[in-house]
Amino acid sequence: MAHYIVYETDERTYFLKRMLRDKTPKRDTHIFAPNLTLSEAELTGVGGGDELVCGKLDESARAYCAARGVNVRYMSKDETFAAENARLTAEGALGIILEHSMLSLSDMKVLVVGFGRIGAALCRLLSALGVDSDVVTTASPRPARAFAAAVFTPAEADFARYDVVVNTVPEKIFSDEQALSLPAESVYIDLASRPAVDLEMLTGLGLDAGIYPALPARCCPKSAARAMMNFVTEGKL
Repeated sequence: MAHYIVYETDERTYFLKRMLRDKTPKRDTHIFAPNLTLSEAELTGVGGGDELVCGKLDESARAYCAARGVNVRYMSKDETFAAENARLTAEGALGIILEHSMLSLSDMKVLVVGFGRIGAALCRLLSALGVDSDVVTTASPRPARAFAAAVFTPAEADFARYDVVVNTVPEKIFSDEQALSLPAESVYIDLASRPAVDLEMLTGLGLDAGIYPALPARCCPKSAARAMMNFVTEGKL
C-alpha cells in the first residue's frame, strides 16, 4: 500500500501529516515544506518511481530524481498554490504589523516594496482596510496604482516618510543611506528570502527590523497545511 510521507519541519507540515493520515495515494508520495530548497542528501528516502512534492530542488536533487524516475511536482510553480500562499503571507504580515507597531492601522503610513504575488496580496489587504500605503516597484507602476496612493522606483523611495516598511523583493535594492532614514519608532519587515536592506545595521542601531520567512507556517499553520493538501491531492479529497 502506498503512503503519504510528510517530512515535518514546522507546524504547517505537522498539520498536513494529520490531514493526510487516513488517505492513500496511488504511489508513495514524499512531501516537503514549499519554502525549502532540497539537495540530494534530503532525498535518500525517496525511491525509484515515487512522487516528490516540494518547493525547489538544487542541481544534485534534480539529478537524483532524474536518475531514479521520481515524479516531481513543484508547489512553487503552481499558480493556485502560489496565490493562496501569497494571501496567507499577506495576512501574516498584517499580524506582524499589528504586533510590532505602536500605531493603529488608520494612523500609520506603510511602504510595500515589490508588487509580485505577495506584494500585490498585501496591498489589496491594506487597501481593503483603509491603510494609507505606497508601493516601490521596478515593474510598470500601473497595476500598483489601483491599491496604493503613490508608486515609486527604489531610488525614489524615502523611508523617512513611513511608519512601516514591508519588503517582498529578495535582493538588496536600497542603499544604507536610504535605510538609515527610517524613523526610530518605525518597523521594517522583510518577507523575502534575502533582505533588501542591511538588517544587522538596522538592528544594531536599535530599530525594529527583522526577516520573517515562511510566514504561513508561523501565523496560520493549519490554513497553510490545507493549501498544501489541496495541491498534493489536486483538491480531490
